[in-house]
Amino acid sequence: RSMLYTIGFLALAASAAPAPKTSAGLRTRTPVRRFLTNANARSAAQPSRTSARADIRAVLPTGATSPAPFFDPLELSKGADENTIKRWREAELTHGRVSMLGALGFLVAENFHPLFGGDITGPAIDHFQQIDDKYPGFWKALLFTISLFESYRSTYGWSDPTKGGDLWSLKPEYVPGDLKFDPLNLLADKTDAEIEELKNKELNNGRLAMISLAGIIAQELINHETIVDTWRQILDTEEKAALGLTDSDFQENVKSIDPKFLTEPKKDYDPNEVGKLITELPKL
Repeated sequence: RSMLYTIGFLALAASAAPAPKTSAGLRTRTPVRRFLTNANARSAAQPSRTSARADIRAVLPTGATSPAPFFDPLELSKGADENTIKRWREAELTHGRVSMLGALGFLVAENFHPLFGGDITGPAIDHFQQIDDKYPGFWKALLFTISLFESYRSTYGWSDPTKGGDLWSLKPEYVPGDLKFDPLNLLADKTDAEIEELKNKELNNGRLAMISLAGIIAQELINHETIVDTWRQILDTEEKAALGLTDSDFQENVKSIDPKFLTEPKKDYDPNEVGKLITELPKL
């Protein structure tokens, strides 16, 4: 079974690469030797763009928001060219969008699952195996459907190396993540500033979703409980701890150790002078 999934993913990767067209309009494959020769010739004819350092702020005007307007502690952008930075943004947007759907899917699927006769239950981390056991053809059909969308996306924004484009590079006119997909016309009446704000919100929510989804998966792998059940356990524990503080026996036991427990501290200062004292702190 794992071999079938491996073959499917290889087919997905192969379908994402656009093939050249002959004069008759039929698609054909370029021999690997001739492709590499043409690529080497192009590299020798023009200077490498990877040696040019691009200003990430100029290449990507969106995504730099407070409180860390320029966050690159590992200096990954240092020495990177413009196309590389744009390719990273394309990957960030793609993974952020998938993570937002995935995080929402975890919560919905664990609490509302009318599909498959309602037989798929429990933590979402186990749903893959449950569906595969009962409906073995579902994931193959889904994988094929995803490959169709990915094939279209690869030809929309990525350069075709068989037509003179660079390998693993985006088209110069392509804006990362802009697939012209706006069925609700949300951007129709928006100004440039409003569109930039929406893009920043998408990036920030996508970044949060990537971290959240990783946490959700890790948590369910550890305790094999749904996210809602895990939240309930945490809240119950906190509630019991809070109620324990009001228990008279608990308070007496603590007071025997610390007589000042739960006593209100004396105010030996003027509350109206707090602001003045704070301004004096830097002088200390």
